Amino acid sequence: MTNELQFRPVGAGAALKSLADPRFKTMRVSVNMLVPLTEKTAAAYALLPSLVSRATQQYPDYTALNCRLSELYGASLNSCVRKYGGWQSVGLSVSGIANRYAFGGEDMLEELSKLLFSVIFSPLKDADGLFPQEGFEQEKRQLLEMKDAEYNDKMTYSHQRCEEILFQGQQAGINRCGSRQNIEVLRREGLPALWEELLRTARFEIFALGDCDPDPGLFQEKFGSMGSASALDRVPYAEPQKVRRVTEEQPLSQSKLSMAFRLDTKPEERMLFQLMSAVLGGTPSSKLFQNVREKMSLCYYCSSSFSSVSGALFVESGVETANLEKTEEAVLAQLKALQQGDVSEEELTFAKLALCNALHSVGDSLGAVENWYLARAFDEPAQSPEQAAEQLMGYKREDVVEAANRLCLDTVYRLKGSEGC
Repeated sequence: MTNELQFRPVGAGAALKSLADPRFKTMRVSVNMLVPLTEKTAAAYALLPSLVSRATQQYPDYTALNCRLSELYGASLNSCVRKYGGWQSVGLSVSGIANRYAFGGEDMLEELSKLLFSVIFSPLKDADGLFPQEGFEQEKRQLLEMKDAEYNDKMTYSHQRCEEILFQGQQAGINRCGSRQNIEVLRREGLPALWEELLRTARFEIFALGDCDPDPGLFQEKFGSMGSASALDRVPYAEPQKVRRVTEEQPLSQSKLSMAFRLDTKPEERMLFQLMSAVLGGTPSSKLFQNVREKMSLCYYCSSSFSSVSGALFVESGVETANLEKTEEAVLAQLKALQQGDVSEEELTFAKLALCNALHSVGDSLGAVENWYLARAFDEPAQSPEQAAEQLMGYKREDVVEAANRLCLDTVYRLKGSEGC
């Protein structure tokens, strides 16, 4: 990316962020609503974006809405639900071609934005003021099927359980889509009011990306009186008093080990800890991959990941049941070696190059650009991928070692395969 992100407030609780890049032949307009995660609302808020994007008052069924998307040269309408620490992000986006490729001379940014506004502010409701029954049942079933898929993917399930234990009693411990039980008890009757509550209380992060130049007035007209000027806070640091250990058993041939470390960081240290995580277990040249997986052959995979908003680093492995304890010991041994300064310039360089390669690829996709800057709404001022890469290359071996020494083991979760599986 060569252009800078433009930030323009369009309301007390809404900001328009745009990045004009003529390299793209397309544009993307998205509205992301950020609210604190709660057990009461997480499931409903996860269901609502897919439900409201099924049809609108102007395009009252699936066929009519898709005909309009086709008229806009095959535009696409999507919804998503993300999680950042203790915050839930409910997103709706529309993508289409740039103005210069519209045969009829249409203002594609305006047309795409109007369609998105129709979904947000005028979703289809029946004579009783409720979202249509058929659509509600279909979206609820699909959300339950997604929960089942996450449960059956034991890598995902183990990470979620570890996170629940790590942040027990905190908003950050709630699943981005709520619990299966909370989804099962959802009823149509309360959803319209919850949608209005979401629009009233959320912080709006609005993006217009690609080959476009948005008019802030268009968005200010719609969002000027919407939302809440909520400060996006990170998960507060709490030093572990003891290591929490939880073991569950299931009929599996491969066990899972998930370890969570807490660390006290500042927003400006995000890339330092990304680098430390990459050295420890984030790349094929990392300590965990090269030693625990390759040399010691203790696991099928062993990797680390860092969450800046949560202030946590996770190490996760797939292992033979008999190797669970050995793998935990080996992971801690590799971390101790890093804390004692056992990291070569070659290891550090490989980690930097891997991260820089990922940073330089952010600008290849409008979705990736949005993901990057949405996550950095928790960091002020937001850092561009190019700035992050420059900062990253400036770190030295001593910085990484110091960062590693700030890790404190908090949680060890083991999903243990039953005997004879």
